[in-house]
Amino acid sequence: MKSASNRNQSLRVAMFNISMSDSEPGKILALTANPNITRLQRLAATIQHVAPDVILLCEFDHLGEGGDDGALAHFCDNYLAVSQYGQEPIEYPYHLCPATNTGLLTELDLNQDGMISLPADGMGFGHFHGNFGFVLLSKYPIQDNNVRSWQHLLWNTMPNALIPRDFYSPEAVSILRLSSKNHLCVPIQIEQQVINLVCCHPTPPVFDGPERRNAKRNHDEIQLICDIIDDADYLKDDIGMAGGLHSEQPFVVLGDLNADVIDGDGLKTPIKYLLNHPRIHQQVSHGPLTPKSVGGCEHRPWQRRKGRNNEWTHLGGMRLDYVLPSSNLTVVKSGVFWPEKDHPLRQLMLDEKGREKPTAGSDHRLVWVDIKLTKPAL
Repeated sequence: MKSASNRNQSLRVAMFNISMSDSEPGKILALTANPNITRLQRLAATIQHVAPDVILLCEFDHLGEGGDDGALAHFCDNYLAVSQYGQEPIEYPYHLCPATNTGLLTELDLNQDGMISLPADGMGFGHFHGNFGFVLLSKYPIQDNNVRSWQHLLWNTMPNALIPRDFYSPEAVSILRLSSKNHLCVPIQIEQQVINLVCCHPTPPVFDGPERRNAKRNHDEIQLICDIIDDADYLKDDIGMAGGLHSEQPFVVLGDLNADVIDGDGLKTPIKYLLNHPRIHQQVSHGPLTPKSVGGCEHRPWQRRKGRNNEWTHLGGMRLDYVLPSSNLTVVKSGVFWPEKDHPLRQLMLDEKGREKPTAGSDHRLVWVDIKLTKPAL
């Protein structure tokens, strides 16, 4: 098993929207039980090649109340632990499958279509509870008893929340949660050092109407990240503990934030604020250590874009996926796994007809950052 020692005592932290979600409950469990699914082999080979020590996988169906229904164990045993496309197998002894708001049916007609049904009337968009959730894999121990969650935080409790009160009924405003999946702070124990992973997957800022309820929720979900690292006074986690991260605590923000500072339909203020936040490592957020790829430069999205193509993480030509260490961590390297056209692993991006399509693996690309391990006083 590869370890941080192979990279001169650095920790490789990654996130990957792996697109292992389906509208049919149990479908991902069934697929992962079969060790010969080509798309899953490509996804596993991508992870094996980058070999992160810790990785957040977005859009991985599991139990909505938290826990593994067997799909994650199958993926680890049948795919990651077996060489794919000539890559070295990789093992993760520590897993976290958190609870999620996706597919958790409310008792209200949130989208006002005359019916109370999934996916649109869930606390978060999902065809069943656990659809589009995220999971965490780690080579290092997860301090399970110290994981903090803001899954139940009500949207209307955020100061200056953009919740569209003219669209939602007063009853809906009173029960709607802010996080479309979950917002977590997960402490990872690396010898004497603890690094907190702030994990989330805000809703896409599209698929709504003139009220822009999804765009506004995406805005406020990203604002919640900022509030967690700002230790905002109003915050209370799911067990009632106040505040967020203290100023001296090292952290890494991980997630498909569904927000690009230049392109796309999202509201730009919170993502710009996050990337310029004094507690965020500026060289990684928008400096020389911003994760990049050559393959992104060669990609031609269907829509004209203004952003830097070597920073893209999505086939739509946007930077949506982020690994953002805190400013008190030392970063040595970063990247986006998007091989150029003549790279031998380019085949991991292509379908059976040689096309760079989402159905080949995922519509997102894996993002990683290497952090130098130290032993500060905690």
